[in-house]
Amino acid sequence: MTDGRVTVVKDMAITVPDFFRLLPRALDGRDHTVSGRRVRVGAAGKGVAIAVAPAEPRRIARVVIDRCEVTLAFTGYGEDERAAFLARFDRAYRRGGG
Repeated sequence: MTDGRVTVVKDMAITVPDFFRLLPRALDGRDHTVSGRRVRVGAAGKGVAIAVAPAEPRRIARVVIDRCEVTLAFTGYGEDERAAFLARFDRAYRRGGG
């Protein structure tokens, strides 16, 4: 982490449209811009770039679970700031007590 950049990739059980529907809650009022399936939070020197891509659904017997891959690229965040952002992000997308 010599350049201050850290990337976190998440395999999320959610559709791309639902991801964007819940995004404002996950960002807790932070200024952001959306361009296609990309989101930019903060400024170039300190911010998070988020990319969302649909993934193949997971199938378990007759159950089909929609999925997407979410990549969060942090720039200029300290470890504590990054952990706090990810905790808020994860809480916003948690479903059904799990």
